[in-house]
Amino acid sequence: MSIPPNIDVVLSFAPYGKFLQIPRQLSKRRNGNKPIFVHWNTEEIPDLRLPPAVMNTIADVRSWSGRLADAESPFIQALNRCPPLSWIDKRMNRFRYVGDYRYAAQQGWIDVYADISEVRASFYRQNGLQALFVPWGSVPDWHDNLRLERDIDVLWFGKRRNRRRSHLLDKIRDQLLAHGVKMHVIDGIEHPFVYDQERTHLLNRAKITLNLLTQWSDATLPFRFSLAAANQSLVVSEPVLDHNPLCQPGQHYVSAPVTSLVDTILFYLKNNAERARIVQNAYHLSTTDLTLTRSLQTLLNTVHATRPVKQHTLEIV
Repeated sequence: MSIPPNIDVVLSFAPYGKFLQIPRQLSKRRNGNKPIFVHWNTEEIPDLRLPPAVMNTIADVRSWSGRLADAESPFIQALNRCPPLSWIDKRMNRFRYVGDYRYAAQQGWIDVYADISEVRASFYRQNGLQALFVPWGSVPDWHDNLRLERDIDVLWFGKRRNRRRSHLLDKIRDQLLAHGVKMHVIDGIEHPFVYDQERTHLLNRAKITLNLLTQWSDATLPFRFSLAAANQSLVVSEPVLDHNPLCQPGQHYVSAPVTSLVDTILFYLKNNAERARIVQNAYHLSTTDLTLTRSLQTLLNTVHATRPVKQHTLEIV
């Protein structure tokens, strides 16, 4: 993609494609015409239990192999389309993100780096990036108080992604059903994914929204919390790392070991007052301090502190 001229700030997000094409393009502009580059990461990283030296070595090699595709030499481009490089180019994306960020930072291409997870921000700070924690937040268009009957006991929505989460989801559903409690599953298989008003309508019917992990370090909770809490559905989750220090178990959502999730769900289905207490705390947090507007303002404030800009032309890519 081509970034237009006369832009003060470029904000990239996620990434959903190859990250380096954006900062590399910006680096070719003269300093007086070079916009401030901000990246807000939402992507997971490899297993944090890996020794840093091992993690970084694999990440740097993965980033290097990805950069071969951008080489000017037709020979190198052709080489990258052959095994094993072609095989690598379609895999190990989490390592690629780490390696690409390290490479971009070493080149001086990133002016502001932020992450929706404090755990990941801390990881990147240890890797030489001046990483900020800027949480994911709710959007007014994603929630409403429809005053519907809460006739769905437990809601799950999202991709199953791996065997662990799929097995756990089915196991919990079967155990709940044995107690007469039904779980509504939106996984793109049993029921199609829902978005916008349809999703808001469904969350307004759910007493509890369940959060399950694909692996122990996943930061899936911020996304489900921002949607469920703003629609006043109680979030029940297996234990997660402290990705967002503002959002605390027992106060804004319920955390329970996998072996106790069913009993915990049954407890909060029966105890309306306790469920309502946490729901109200979560609703207040998700509509005041944890909003996308506030997070974007934090990023812009950081931009101004980095380099004051006369105009406020923002390009989001």
